Amino acid sequence: MKAKIKSKKEVAEDTLEVDFDLLGNTIDFEPGEFFNIDLIDPPYNDDKGHHRHFSIVNSPNEKGIITMVTRERDSAFKQSLADMEPGSEVEIGKIGGKDFTLPEDTGRPLVFIAGGIGIAPFISMIRYAMEEGIAYDIILMYSNRNRESAIFLDELEERAAGNVNLDIILIMTDDPSWEGETRRIDAGLIADYVEDPTSRTYMIAGPPGMNKGIASELEKLAVPKENIMASNFAGY
Repeated sequence: MKAKIKSKKEVAEDTLEVDFDLLGNTIDFEPGEFFNIDLIDPPYNDDKGHHRHFSIVNSPNEKGIITMVTRERDSAFKQSLADMEPGSEVEIGKIGGKDFTLPEDTGRPLVFIAGGIGIAPFISMIRYAMEEGIAYDIILMYSNRNRESAIFLDELEERAAGNVNLDIILIMTDDPSWEGETRRIDAGLIADYVEDPTSRTYMIAGPPGMNKGIASELEKLAVPKENIMASNFAGY
């Protein structure tokens, strides 16, 4: 499906948000899924090619567009995306990631664990759940280096304010001015903030090493493997 870059903006330190206009078409997806994209005639090329996949950031209720966020890196793909002007054409491919979406059982409490850019699928889930009035009980643990690199921080704080169904634990691992939580996410930190850890389903989105490490920490808390889901962000 052909689409065009509608708009681009910096949403955090070295982080670009891109809206794609679907040119009158619609794409059905569930919050948490990702889309495939090919750049058409990109200005830069390397051996990694011009194909990638990204988590969908917008809510399914927002029709006619699809939105992504990415860290700005020196790969040809990301340099091209940064330089391509609004109106540039791209090819939007299939939707994937059905195994990392909101569970049908709205009564089972959730823990979202996001590392940096891994917040992308969760912001779509949170937006959609609040728009639809679906009262998932969500604890979000969101780890970043510092406030400047934390995507959607203001929106998340606003959404959590006064909302008994959304509790946010912000973690800044390298921010001298930060007075909140600074520990890495491990069994001890999870146990400090999650009452009865075995009663919840865990969804983890971050680099593969982080996801594997947190899954191991959850096993120390006797969380069954079937209650742990992960989505990897390679960051290339």
